[in-house]
Amino acid sequence: MSKNIGRGTIILIASGILCKALGALFRLPLTSILGIEGIGVFQMVMAVYSFALVLTSGGVAATLSKYVSQARARGDWGKIKSLLRLALIYSLTGGIIVGGIIFAFAGGISAVQSIPDGVLSYRLMILLVPFGGIIAAVRGVFQGYENMTPTAVSQVLEQGGKFGFGLLFAFLFGKKGLAAGVFGAFLGITISEVIVIIVLSIYMKVRGRNNKIVLSKTKTAFVKDTATLSLGLSIMPLVSAIDSFIIVSRLMLAGFSAENATALFGLQTGVVGALMNFPLILSSSISVALLPSVSYDEAALSEQSQNSISKTLKIMWLVLMPLSVGIASISRPLYSLIYPNLDKNLLDFAVNLTYLGAVSTIITALMQFFVTLLQAKGLFRYCMLSYLVAGVAKILCVYFLCALESVNIYGIAVGNIAFASIVVIMALVRNKRKVSVGFFDLALPLLSAVAMNLAILRLLSLTSFSPIVQVVLSIALGGVIYVVFTLPTSSEIVKDYVKAKNKKQEKKPN
Repeated sequence: MSKNIGRGTIILIASGILCKALGALFRLPLTSILGIEGIGVFQMVMAVYSFALVLTSGGVAATLSKYVSQARARGDWGKIKSLLRLALIYSLTGGIIVGGIIFAFAGGISAVQSIPDGVLSYRLMILLVPFGGIIAAVRGVFQGYENMTPTAVSQVLEQGGKFGFGLLFAFLFGKKGLAAGVFGAFLGITISEVIVIIVLSIYMKVRGRNNKIVLSKTKTAFVKDTATLSLGLSIMPLVSAIDSFIIVSRLMLAGFSAENATALFGLQTGVVGALMNFPLILSSSISVALLPSVSYDEAALSEQSQNSISKTLKIMWLVLMPLSVGIASISRPLYSLIYPNLDKNLLDFAVNLTYLGAVSTIITALMQFFVTLLQAKGLFRYCMLSYLVAGVAKILCVYFLCALESVNIYGIAVGNIAFASIVVIMALVRNKRKVSVGFFDLALPLLSAVAMNLAILRLLSLTSFSPIVQVVLSIALGGVIYVVFTLPTSSEIVKDYVKAKNKKQEKKPN
């Protein structure tokens, strides 16, 4: 199992890094085209789209992945066409219905968000949401066979198309105004989805035949699990969508104008959020690769899964800490480098939000990991319950805290931390799998990351180099400090890997 998790994780991390890089590069010129306020509008529309997509097909890939892997373990084979057809019908039906509702009420949604000119962008949802469902279904089949290549390739194509077509149409349409520019960006995203569907269809036809991909015929259970998981997963984007509806009015109560409130929302979700998504590449990739492997072992009653899960968590924690804390440590010179026109006030907001984002990212990674273990056991309803409780908590945080002058936009960051923390606690309470991770394994990377942060801040306070020089020096200094401080933990992980490798070699016949 470890081998499969490792291979799948590496593939997804590699594609994830490239995708996040393209996503970050996408926002740089998009910010120049639309401005900070325009990014805020873009993120508001994106929040509604994300909710609609997850609601209609968010559980499709994970459920298909689980069913395929369990069918492999049991030898319970059937033809792929039945369940794949079912998954497509499920996603398309839900996508068309939800997309149609958004299309019909586009004007009202835009008005509530205080972006009355966003109607055209919302009407594209009637195409975007069903397209996303098709992509999720095909990806889920390959993930169930622990073949992460199609997912990785399609993700890169999706981001590449978004980067190319999104920026092109945002630029062309942006000449007619901010709303037209946002519409152009979403038009580019729509075109990229069409390209991904075509490529995945070809990949399914060619590779599917060769790999004899098959599924279990448990249709009723599949629909039930998919619907439950989709509802659970939709809570997070639903909460984000609710944020986009209430944030402007709540920040106005804190003393900001509508334009400044929109800009701050764009800063939190489009600028800081995009940067802090990089560390989550690791945890999300591990979670996607972990689900089919854990599900397979569950069905096959394998005894090695417990140890593999523990090792996976140790490695994730070891790598996650320097990434999250490191980004926060260099955030000031990094934002100055990436966004040279960002005024000092917004820069200060961005730096503070990034530190809160680092905390949120670490807890969110743990959330993704432990929720995956629950999903592997089929506890979809409990996952939905945990998301629901956490979602209510976050909405309350945003509603009350963002209206306070002393807290304002930081209320969203606090809400993100509260959301992830509640889900982690509830997942730990219900999870029966033994995850053996010692205090030392957790404490040492955390303390090392703190030491790294203090050293970088000291370096930045003593130097007045250009932002790019400060970033390079900080990364070098922070990397050395973290590696030296975490050497006991990292060396132990390497030793375990070597031992496992040697055992496999000994078991091979001469």
